[in-house]
Amino acid sequence: SRVSLLMPCPSCGEEPSATEWKWDPLRWDMDPPCSEDEWKYLADVPGAPEYMAGKQCGYMNKICRGCYNARIEIVNKVRQRIRSKGGLEKIGPSKKMRDDYEAAHEADVVAKRAARIKGLQSAAAAHLNGKLCKLLSKDKDTGRWTVELLDAERKNIKEENLEASKDIDMEWEIQFAQALRSGGGYAQAKVAEKITARPLGEQTKWPKVKGIHPGAVVRLQGLNGARELNGRKARCITFDENTGRWTVDLGDEQKALKVENLVPAPQEKAPTQASAREEKLAADADRERRAAMDARQIHAEDYGWDG
Repeated sequence: SRVSLLMPCPSCGEEPSATEWKWDPLRWDMDPPCSEDEWKYLADVPGAPEYMAGKQCGYMNKICRGCYNARIEIVNKVRQRIRSKGGLEKIGPSKKMRDDYEAAHEADVVAKRAARIKGLQSAAAAHLNGKLCKLLSKDKDTGRWTVELLDAERKNIKEENLEASKDIDMEWEIQFAQALRSGGGYAQAKVAEKITARPLGEQTKWPKVKGIHPGAVVRLQGLNGARELNGRKARCITFDENTGRWTVDLGDEQKALKVENLVPAPQEKAPTQASAREEKLAADADRERRAAMDARQIHAEDYGWDG
């Protein structure tokens, strides 16, 4: 009913002299009501209405007709973009959520990551300041990290004397690649740990497919159980005669795959942790874009709020 009460709308804060007060549809028309996580997910979608900024996901009291109309649109988006696809657990976090998470953990000092040594005061260790290293393991009792330098020398360093960042990760990859190209003993040894020299003729243990051999760079295709890996770059490591599968390194993980799932990519560089991160982000963004489309829009170039 229309009333003339000088009371502010709990959603927009305005005091309309006359309006039709309505129950919040996000709270009272949905079962269960819209959650904070669902609200935040939609607020991160490109093209989300400005109305969502600074508002709550649900109100106990009645709201003005204008806010009701705006929130009905959001009800439809919760149903179409989240719940019809199995909920947030199925579709995963939004790109902004992932970006926020990565930003929050950009400087984390964790195993298998690169780091730069800093702040060593003793005369015997000061020459290590500024050098890059790979973090191997942390001693819980001493709090020191065992790190490996580019020349394969290992040191025990306090965490306070190590710094990590995306730039340092990239710098390590560059220096490692330079050492590999120049025939650096450490880099060559690390590659040799994973790559077995290819035997010739009858000694070859793997299927004779042109461009598929230890050390070969490939692209993945036709994976049904791990579709998110299709198109990813990998490097062949070893072939298992018993399973008939190649162990391939994607830069951030290893998988055992059939030869029919490998496409030779001889012109491409071997994957690194940095390239793997970039490929995963690109794949996640593409999956999120396609998940937002209905059957009519699946071939559309993009999907916006009004799609």
